[in-house]
Amino acid sequence: MKHHSIGTTGFSIVELLVVIAIIGILASLAIPNFISSIPKYSLGSGARELLSAMQLARMTAIKENSNVALSFDPVTGSLTVHVDNGEGGGTADDKVRNGAERLIKFYQMPSGIELLSPSFGQVILFNNRGIPDVNGDASVRNKLSKTSTIRLLASGHARIQ
Repeated sequence: MKHHSIGTTGFSIVELLVVIAIIGILASLAIPNFISSIPKYSLGSGARELLSAMQLARMTAIKENSNVALSFDPVTGSLTVHVDNGEGGGTADDKVRNGAERLIKFYQMPSGIELLSPSFGQVILFNNRGIPDVNGDASVRNKLSKTSTIRLLASGHARIQ
C-alpha cells in the first residue's frame, strides 16, 4: 500500500506573490502606452465620422434624385444630413431643414474631438448627381491639438488627407 504525502501539489504563497508582482510590473508599463494612444484613435474616429457624413449625403442625393444638405455645427460638434426638397411647407434648396424635410442622419463627434469650421462654410448642398455646391477642407481636432482633414473635391468625392 502506497501513501501519498499531503501538500506537495500547487503553488506556494511565495510563487504566487512573485507572479502577481510580475503582472503588476507589466501592467504599469503597458497602461500609460495604452492611455496615450486614445486621443490618436479618437481623432481617426472623428475623421471617419466626417468622411462618412459626406459620403452618405452624396449617395443619398444620387439615390433619391434630390438635393441633400450636410450641415456643420462646430459649437455642438455635430453634423446633420437632410433632404432639402421643401417637403411639408419647407423651402427647397435653402440649405436649412424646415417644414417636414426628412432627416437622413445626425452625427455627433466622439468625446474629446472638436469639429472645426470648414473652409467652405457651414453647409454643403449635393445635387441629384452627387456634385457639391462647394468644395474644400473640413477638419477635426483632438485634445492634443492634432488635426485630421477631410478634403471634399468638386466631383463630390471626399478623402482623409
